[in-house]
Amino acid sequence: MDLARMVYSRDLKIAAMHALDAGATTNEVARKYAVAPKLIERWRGEWHAKGAQAFPGIGCRGANSTAVTDAQRIAELERKIGQLTMENDVLKKALYRLRAVPPPAIVSGADASSKKSAKPPRKGTR
Repeated sequence: MDLARMVYSRDLKIAAMHALDAGATTNEVARKYAVAPKLIERWRGEWHAKGAQAFPGIGCRGANSTAVTDAQRIAELERKIGQLTMENDVLKKALYRLRAVPPPAIVSGADASSKKSAKPPRKGTR
């Protein structure tokens, strides 16, 4: 069974919300506009959450949300800048500490191990 989904105009939704704001009950508004009371409640939630930007219509959802998306993107980039600044500070401190300690020097150029670490020759051989 293939049921088509009802599409309601923005004007109808706004008229229903104004009727609710005027003091009508959800059931009265639902009967007047021939919609389900649950749908009226959903519209009311969107109306209170978004105000005048509620009910953008088909194909217009991205246009109204660009301001929110831009603000979120700016906040994300500012957090990233702060994180990278902190990482740079840590790396600068580590580099400063590494430069302050001189590297160990090998004078003769030979192996750095001492003679004590070599095994002594066995007695009785030779």
